[in-house]
Amino acid sequence: MKTFLERCERAAAHGWQRIYTGPFWQHLRKTGLDRELYVGLMTEVYHFTRHNAQNQALAALRVGSDRVGLLRYCLHHAFEEAGHDLMVLHDLRSIGADSETAARARSLPETEAFVAYVFRVAQTRDATARLGYSYWAESCYTHIRELLDAMRRDLHLTDAQMTFFVAHSEVDRDHFREVETIVDTYCTTPELQAETLEVLEGTLYLQGTILDAVHARWAATRAPVLATVS
Repeated sequence: MKTFLERCERAAAHGWQRIYTGPFWQHLRKTGLDRELYVGLMTEVYHFTRHNAQNQALAALRVGSDRVGLLRYCLHHAFEEAGHDLMVLHDLRSIGADSETAARARSLPETEAFVAYVFRVAQTRDATARLGYSYWAESCYTHIRELLDAMRRDLHLTDAQMTFFVAHSEVDRDHFREVETIVDTYCTTPELQAETLEVLEGTLYLQGTILDAVHARWAATRAPVLATVS
C-alpha cells in the first residue's frame, strides 16, 4: 500500500506543477500579489470552502458499519471542516475588505464546477473517492509556499491576518496523517485506488482553473488602467 501512497504523492506533485505553469502562478512569480487579486482569490476560497463540511458528511451516507473507521473519519472530518470558511471572512476583514460583499458575491463558474464535482463524487461514489480531494488539500502547504510568501511580502500580512492558511495549516498536518492512514486502510482494491486517484487529479485540476479564472477576472478589471498608462 505504500506504493499507492507514493502514487498519490506523485499525482499531487504533478498537479501542482501544472498549476505553476498557469497564468495565476506565473503572474505571482513575475509580478507578485496586489490587494485586488488577493481579495478575488480569497472570495473564491470562501465559496468552495464553505461546502467542504457538507460534502464530506454526504460521503458518509455510502459507508456502513462494516467500515466503521471510514465512517468515523468522514463524520469527524466533516465537523473539523466546519468554520474554516469563517476564517476566510475574518482574514478579509482584517485588511479592511468587505467580507459581506465577498460572501454574497456570485462565485466564478470554475468555482461552481469544482463544488458541483465534489458533491457529485460524495453522492455517487464510494467514500474513499473523496479522499483524493482530502489528500492534496490537507498537504498543500509545501506547494503554496510562494503564495504565502507573497502575502507576507507584498501585502505585509501577519499570521493573525492569515488565519485560514496559517492556523489551518497547523490543523492540517494532523489531518494529513489521518488521511494517509485512512487511505492505507480502506483503498484496498485497484478499483477504489483508481477512483481516489481520479478525484485527486480532477479536483486539483479544477483548483488550477479557479486560480486562473481569478487572475483572468483581475486582469480584465485592470485592462483599462493599463491601457491608459501605456
